Amino acid sequence: MIQPWFDQSKFGIFVHWGSYAVGKRGGESWPIANGDVSYNDYIGEVEGFSAAEYNPSEWADLFKRAGARYAVLTTKHHDGIALWPTQEDGPNLPDSVGCGDLIDPWMSAMREAGLKAGLYFSHTDWSQLDHVAAVSGKSVEEIKAMRAEKTNWRSVMGKGRLEMPAAPEQWESFLRFHRAQIKELVTKYKPVDLIWFDVHWGSERFDYRFKELRDFIHELSPDTIINSRMEGYGDYETPEQFIPVYPPEGPWELCMTTNNTWSYTGREDHYKSPFELITMFCECLGMGGNLLLNVGPDERGVIPGHQVALLEAMGEWITRNKEAVYGTQRGLPAGYSYNFTSLNASRDVLYVYLTHLPANKDGGTAIKGIRNGIKQISLLGTGEPCQHKRIGGARWLNIPGTLWIDLPRKNLDPNVSVLKIELDSPIDIYDGKGVEIDQN
Repeated sequence: MIQPWFDQSKFGIFVHWGSYAVGKRGGESWPIANGDVSYNDYIGEVEGFSAAEYNPSEWADLFKRAGARYAVLTTKHHDGIALWPTQEDGPNLPDSVGCGDLIDPWMSAMREAGLKAGLYFSHTDWSQLDHVAAVSGKSVEEIKAMRAEKTNWRSVMGKGRLEMPAAPEQWESFLRFHRAQIKELVTKYKPVDLIWFDVHWGSERFDYRFKELRDFIHELSPDTIINSRMEGYGDYETPEQFIPVYPPEGPWELCMTTNNTWSYTGREDHYKSPFELITMFCECLGMGGNLLLNVGPDERGVIPGHQVALLEAMGEWITRNKEAVYGTQRGLPAGYSYNFTSLNASRDVLYVYLTHLPANKDGGTAIKGIRNGIKQISLLGTGEPCQHKRIGGARWLNIPGTLWIDLPRKNLDPNVSVLKIELDSPIDIYDGKGVEIDQN
């Protein structure tokens, strides 16, 4: 069940961090699956990971300045390399490079900063031999031989290869391992506010028993919320790298990178601008969703300076407009405004995010269909009143005119300004196709 804090938070930070920051290829651990690097060579690169400058308290301070209310850290990507000293038979960074448990200080720092703390966990594990054997149909000996070469694991474990586990006992062994690691995370680092699951290869043919998994987690931690990658048994949807045309039903968050990659490469050069990120955030707000914005620290634990600057720009904008961010809900349906909108909790204040301004410097913005009386319209952040008028409509038929609002151009935000429209009652909108008016 979704917790109230999630819908109210609106902005979170995703952190993709692991041994893949060493190789600097990008794509996190996917280069193994793509055959860009052999599994053995990839594992050998772990020695370059140091976390020497890892300071989760500094991260938490940055996230808080950015206006985030929650953060999610990758505890184990598809490569199976854990950021904590797992008791299960699998690779982990604390034992491999002596960096210490990376999860415990993360959880402590997030809590001290007042942020909700989430943990990412991949269902898929390319280090777990029983998993690879059961999904691929290969023997353990064949898998070990393939790990020495650049192997396209997508073709080996891709969809449609097997109708059922090649070795059911190996599949059950993997599920025991899978549950054991999840239990470690949920119990060792409790309270865990959110579990963010990812890829589950073979799910069309292999039963992960996701309902059982959900119940298992909630028995250990009743208040932990779970994302959607559970074949219908999660608490909220997670569209990725694309803003939905239509909002998902129920709670959701958009997962988005600051550039073109999730993890550190050292050569990121396609960063989004503050305006682009804020505009995407406003669209999420208008559709009642959250934005989970990603950063990718390097192998030392340093978040690149360009990403820091983008988070600080987000924070400056959110601070100026926080009334139109936290606790808001889905605004007007498409077609009522040329800009994204949201509503306050009591639905008697409409916020208009001015992401699309007319080229005419004297032009304003228009909103259709509002039947309510208007108490006041002002520019959020400055409180400057905005002149407005209604054009057209037929009050005697309860058909509202178009609301035209003048914009104080000299005082607009350099990125996105927000209008605050105070209504005389909870919003009432006309949703008809119009009528012929024969009594004017």
